[in-house]
Amino acid sequence: MNDVVVLSEDQHDCLQEIVNVAMGQAGDSLARFLEVFIHLSVPRIRLVDAEDLPQTLTDMVGHSDLISAVRQGFYTAGDGNGLRGEAIVLFGDTSFRELAELLAYEDDLDAQAESELLLDVTNVLNGACLNGIAEQIDTELAFSPPSVLGQHIPAKEVIAQDNLLWMQALLIEIHYTLENRSFNCNLMMLMPGDAIEVMKYAIDKLLEDI
Repeated sequence: MNDVVVLSEDQHDCLQEIVNVAMGQAGDSLARFLEVFIHLSVPRIRLVDAEDLPQTLTDMVGHSDLISAVRQGFYTAGDGNGLRGEAIVLFGDTSFRELAELLAYEDDLDAQAESELLLDVTNVLNGACLNGIAEQIDTELAFSPPSVLGQHIPAKEVIAQDNLLWMQALLIEIHYTLENRSFNCNLMMLMPGDAIEVMKYAIDKLLEDI
């Protein structure tokens, strides 16, 4: 992508509201799944250059913290030119024991068990949040199977393991925490330039109807 993508103030505000609704749905789904109250941050939406993303992730979770990450691709069902991108869920390293306790996981918490917990929670968050966004812009999304990008690694290594084929992307960041627990995770959605243009078109259609 050679052209720099820009969101107008109205487009940004509209997208912020869309994400607010979708993250609320995802928070409710996670709360029901774990049977605990979920605290949600105000979503942060910004455009980032690919070369800046590793540092952006490090700033997001902390320079000294190790994390685990799960990636899942999404795309408009039946349309190769529609909305597409990656949803990456970043889990703090204090989260595993609490997830195992909340889900009554009784087996040894080895790397395989941790991976299963990550995939289960990622499916709940991504499905609810991304489908919540899709419903509001009148589209339908399909998903690739989630895959673990890494366990107990520095944030900068999450994207270093991935081959990014875009120069600029739309970054949507949502932070989830559990009441009275140290569990925390970030849901990060990345959309490349052509998908951002699709999103901007959908937003403009919503704004016309207001």
